[in-house]
Amino acid sequence: MDDRPTPAVRALDAIEGILDGLDAAQADRGARLVCAQRARAVASRLTALAALWLAKADATQESLREAGTPTTSWLTVKAGMSKREAAGFLHQAQELAAHPDVADAATAGRISVSQARAIHTVLGGLHGLNDGQQAQAEELLLDLAGTMDSDRLAKAAPQVLAQVAPHQADENLERRLQRQAEAAHHNRSLVFGRDGNGSVTFTGSLPLVDGEAWIAILDAYTESRRRTALEERDPVATSLTPQQRRADALAAMITNHQQGKRAPKVAGDRPRVVVTLDYDKLLREAAAAGLIGQGEPLSAGDLRRLCCDGGLLPAVLGGPSQVLDVGRERRLVTPDIRAALDLRDGGCIFPGCETRACACEAHHVVPWWAGGKTALCNLCLLCHHHHALLEPARYGTRDQWEVRIAEDGVPEVIPPRRCDPQRRPSRHARFRARVLAKSA
Repeated sequence: MDDRPTPAVRALDAIEGILDGLDAAQADRGARLVCAQRARAVASRLTALAALWLAKADATQESLREAGTPTTSWLTVKAGMSKREAAGFLHQAQELAAHPDVADAATAGRISVSQARAIHTVLGGLHGLNDGQQAQAEELLLDLAGTMDSDRLAKAAPQVLAQVAPHQADENLERRLQRQAEAAHHNRSLVFGRDGNGSVTFTGSLPLVDGEAWIAILDAYTESRRRTALEERDPVATSLTPQQRRADALAAMITNHQQGKRAPKVAGDRPRVVVTLDYDKLLREAAAAGLIGQGEPLSAGDLRRLCCDGGLLPAVLGGPSQVLDVGRERRLVTPDIRAALDLRDGGCIFPGCETRACACEAHHVVPWWAGGKTALCNLCLLCHHHHALLEPARYGTRDQWEVRIAEDGVPEVIPPRRCDPQRRPSRHARFRARVLAKSA
């Protein structure tokens, strides 16, 4: 076996020798920015080379043959990386190696490593293109990298699609946005913690629409507090950082919510406690008990107390002539329809889910955008999780769950073919319990 250094190893030895002779103090004033930029460019090229070598070594399992360990474990020992860092670097290396033209541009210094990652992300999100269109998209992205930073490049998919697939650009964009929305919903999170030093910490992720709405509200509080500070002109006021102003805005939003007793709204109406009882008995001064919430019995005394400060909404359960319908004019569910929906469904209608009605959302069985109307016969209650699971996509990109209203007016859930090839509908146990109660 030839133990002589390869040309690549000799070149790296020479680079290390040059670096050993460099000192940050050697750069004169006026040349430091140029030196910093060129050093960064060299580092990016070396990172690209290291990634390509690592990807090829991993593909041939060189670390297993030489050290008996996977590539990530080898990196933790040889490069002093954590397991997370090693896995991330190997993943980035494999991404770069998957696109040879992009890798060549990165190693030649025509694009940065971050731009190469952005190009890989965009190419991975372009679906429905043939090989020629995919190659054209890659070439176009490499050209755009000359004028775009990595953040702008990562958002260039619409521009690329408009040139390589103009006839299907709109549909491809819709599909890509749909996949992004589904991924964002899947990755949503909110984690709280206490640091032991008097603070509550939190981190999380929201889908774009929800996140933008939250930012807009927070910005309004931030600007409101900024105007207040300007009016007061406090000479001893401490200058606040943008992060502190946003934290104060969030605290103000919470305080305003508490002081105003603004409970979460449901379908445009304040949360309510729905009491189910016989209307004739109610006319007799509520002398008999009713049912509250999840079917819990309520004493006559408590019922009379609720009636003192409550509004009455007549609702007939099981009455086929009682059709609540606002048609196509309005998309949002009215308070009366919402109340009837709460009474009929009693909570999330997905079998096995016990989420209360107050925490559920009204779902259009036939979507509004597909011509569905806002009517009790086209609505059901779903919790936030199952709403995302059952919401039909405009383009059928997945074998998903569905919901329908049966002939007897009860919502039924239909599983995807991957769960049940025959797609047999099922109902929540609370509907079966009602049938048994009526027959008893």
